[in-house]
Amino acid sequence: GTNRVEKEYFSVAELFDYCRISQRKLRDLLKELINPIPIYRVGAAGRIIRIKKSDFDRWMDSQRANQSNELDELIAEVLK
Repeated sequence: GTNRVEKEYFSVAELFDYCRISQRKLRDLLKELINPIPIYRVGAAGRIIRIKKSDFDRWMDSQRANQSNELDELIAEVLK
């Protein structure tokens, strides 16, 4: 058997593996002024970034499109 420990904190690359949002887009979402993905900065210069899985899941829940017409508008915007 494998004794895999489920990760609680992700690097940006690991978060990509988890959610399949491109690393470039994730980095943009970390810097959003309104409702950014919550992060932890580690190290003296704060260059190591980690994202807590439960924080990301909660953030994703906040992104849910509430109405079908809202989703239709988003799709139309993307397909322009």
